[in-house]
Amino acid sequence: MTGHDGNRVDDINRLLGGYIDDGAVGVSLAFSQRDGETVAVTSGLSDRARGLPVSPTQLFKIGSCTKTFTVAALLKLAESGAVDLGAPISRWFPDLPGATAISVRQLINHRGGLPEFEYDIPMTPDRIWTPAELVDLAFQVGGQTVPGGPAVYNNTGYVLAGMLIEQLTGQSLGAYVRREVLEPLGLENTWSPATESFPEEHMVRGYYHRPPPAADAGAGIAAGAEMWRMDGVLPYSDALQDSSDSFPFTAAYACGDMVSTPSDMVAFMRALFGGRLLADGMFREMSEGRVAVSFPGTRMRETGAGLFQSSYAGRLVYGHQGSIPGYVTVMQHEPISGLTMAMTSNVGSGYRMSFYASGLHEVLDRAIGIILDG
Repeated sequence: MTGHDGNRVDDINRLLGGYIDDGAVGVSLAFSQRDGETVAVTSGLSDRARGLPVSPTQLFKIGSCTKTFTVAALLKLAESGAVDLGAPISRWFPDLPGATAISVRQLINHRGGLPEFEYDIPMTPDRIWTPAELVDLAFQVGGQTVPGGPAVYNNTGYVLAGMLIEQLTGQSLGAYVRREVLEPLGLENTWSPATESFPEEHMVRGYYHRPPPAADAGAGIAAGAEMWRMDGVLPYSDALQDSSDSFPFTAAYACGDMVSTPSDMVAFMRALFGGRLLADGMFREMSEGRVAVSFPGTRMRETGAGLFQSSYAGRLVYGHQGSIPGYVTVMQHEPISGLTMAMTSNVGSGYRMSFYASGLHEVLDRAIGIILDG
């Protein structure tokens, strides 16, 4: 490592240390530029009760960054001719309301008009959900709109995409993702716990901030409402609480169950953008045809399929972010410089605008500035 590179790592170490000083528990970051080596940096604790530090190979829940892996797996099937992205999903889900008007493509570009379940799913830590139960819940609690309209963030489409992969392959989603995505890329620290066993002893603990809601909090997330139904699981408290086991992996499935390391996520994104995972036409399904989105507490500006265009450090980047109780993750690629970066934290909050839910983004801004601007 050159002196300049060493200085950058020192600066990033100080940056991550400041994030911990501000109230985060642990953080893990990895980055590479073009074909350069991947550099991993960590700070803080993986387990507060035992005082254990974070290491680069420890697993974090990556939440909705799972969606990018799910789309890559589905597009491998499209690439082989096993599925037509323009086909109506009624072929596989004949009893789903409105299925004849929803295409396979619309399951993964947030334009299927499907109802949403995330904000209504009960946090029952030991419950084992089936994917079909998640879809049923969405139709019980949410409203359906006309497909092809404005992009509205939707987890239900990704659950159906996972179910479709399983129907087409006869394998569990985790087994197919492993065979077609993880193993070819040599990713040894990424798992799909909803459908495969994984080394739980390598997981960091997650910590959740759940203060009493403000008196003037509105009903919407942007107005201060809590994202997840935590009543009966964690009480209101100004102190961080261990939320590692509050959300069962099966409740996230194809839209958010995966665990990984920043180094593995960097390798995945490099392969995706470098043309080593999908043919060019299939990759364009993910990265082009974008439409505008507006999600409070995020940097996401436009959505493709499994990839968002976002803004960090004054640059347009492409990737995803994810949050699940006690964890926040961001993985991004900046095509002009060739910088690929992933960052995970084991704090979170249902109040999306709080430091614990969104503080990671400012740290990533500054990290990108350190790497690219010196």
